[in-house]
Amino acid sequence: MIAQKFKMFIAPFCEATPACLLVMVQGNIWLATLEHFQKALETGFITGLGVLIISLYANSLISNQLTVAGITGAMCFAADMMVHPSHFGGVTTEAIVTGAFTALISLVLNFAGKKLFLHAKNHITKT
Repeated sequence: MIAQKFKMFIAPFCEATPACLLVMVQGNIWLATLEHFQKALETGFITGLGVLIISLYANSLISNQLTVAGITGAMCFAADMMVHPSHFGGVTTEAIVTGAFTALISLVLNFAGKKLFLHAKNHITKT
């Protein structure tokens, strides 16, 4: 149980942090500073904590990967709004882009992770 809840924190943290960093520097990673890293880590931490809290109270939502991606993206949007102001567009533009990018990363990692797990499982059982 503790390992599952730890995963419910770590996965969104690891999805939101790079998404926030890349959106903050608008894709040019060479512009990233320690302040950017700090803000991205704060956003990732708040996102992971928010998803963990939601998973404690609404465990049934966690079984659907689309719902998990939506929750992760929404929490990242809220975290990004709390941590720093937008660097481009309107007041919420950067937070919306960061949340959408995080949701996309979550979907891709869930899909790819499941495919890799099934491939490895089939490969191990054949030998």
